[in-house]
Amino acid sequence: MKWNRFFISAMLLIVAASAMAGDSIYTSQIEESRYDKRVHRYRKDWASLIPTQFVVQNAGNMGLFSVGIGWDYGKRRQWETDLLFGHIPRHDSNRGKLTITLKENLIPWSISLTDEASIEPFTASIYLNTVYGHEFWRSQPSRYPSNYYQYMSTKFRWNIAFGQRLTFQIPKNRRKHAKSVTFLYEISTCDLYIRAKFQDSSVSLKDIIGLSLGVKLQML
Repeated sequence: MKWNRFFISAMLLIVAASAMAGDSIYTSQIEESRYDKRVHRYRKDWASLIPTQFVVQNAGNMGLFSVGIGWDYGKRRQWETDLLFGHIPRHDSNRGKLTITLKENLIPWSISLTDEASIEPFTASIYLNTVYGHEFWRSQPSRYPSNYYQYMSTKFRWNIAFGQRLTFQIPKNRRKHAKSVTFLYEISTCDLYIRAKFQDSSVSLKDIIGLSLGVKLQML
């Protein structure tokens, strides 16, 4: 009688194990449907629109100061796209002005200094800036000689910049809104200044380049 009970129990265990193995094999062979793939791709595309960084920067032909959001991407997160809104004080004019800048950055190298600090020894940027105001125009007004500002306008400026960065990782137990903070500087100029340099040899290099300082908070 004991042997019969042992035999029956052993058979039940074997059947249960086989059923469990069969279920696991069946589950692993289930393929994701076209609908599920489309939903996952849809969510991934929308998630990529979430800004990953917050930027504050002064000067750089973008106004006295600019603030905005940005996205980093690439295999090593070496590419960035920033959208910045700046302000130009009124000074001698009767009102201040708003600027908008679309900026693309390349950070090819990052060197670790400590576990929590790193340096980006070289950065390169190209950006397009526009100023809102009737004083700025897309095409050359008639008051200027013919072809004086050929192919150029004062409303849109192409800029280039080169710089360096220093990044500090925020300890995990102290993170609230950001995981790292980056301090940066850039040396920049714009197409109008470069043109002036080529047209007039008396224009010095210091007249066409400017220094810009900034801070970036990496949120994601």
